[in-house]
Amino acid sequence: MTKLNSILFAIIVISFCACETAVREKPINEYYDVDALIDKQSKLLTKLQPKIEKSIQVDGKKEKDTIEFDSLGWKNELEVFKLADINKPTLYDAYEATEEQTSDGKIWRYTTEKPSLGIEYLYVFFDNDSAVIKLEARYHENNALYVSERNFEINFKKSEDYSVLDSYKIYGRQKMAMKDEVRFSIESEVVD
Repeated sequence: MTKLNSILFAIIVISFCACETAVREKPINEYYDVDALIDKQSKLLTKLQPKIEKSIQVDGKKEKDTIEFDSLGWKNELEVFKLADINKPTLYDAYEATEEQTSDGKIWRYTTEKPSLGIEYLYVFFDNDSAVIKLEARYHENNALYVSERNFEINFKKSEDYSVLDSYKIYGRQKMAMKDEVRFSIESEVVD
């Protein structure tokens, strides 16, 4: 086999393996890939072009609006959820993974005893068909300038053969040095 044929064969084998793992559900001991889920949702929502009803509340002051995003808008809107991604080489073995079977499906829980990692926990909820129906996570950051805590919740609904974002919520608090604590919440729901 020539060198070119060997390289071509290796590319075909790698491509086949990559397709094979994409179809199968990953085992619990591999961290769930939040980045890939968010990227997929961003592309799907760009294609579907739904409107969202968004409420923002900061220290009791509330605003509500209906918004429609283009591809860049969806990417920017969902980018914050990538903070919940623990699927990074530096976090290998940093989280304990457990699985719980429920009557509605199962829950994968990733937890850590090390608050310095940022993400305190990530919960991934699946239905009985192994489709993701919900993500929950808490991000905590503490340094000399500020303390920040963000709680994430993303809900999905099943549409045909795929799950699509239905609603999401981010709430928490931030305390900067020499300033009052700020509490906030952002709630969005797909209305179209």
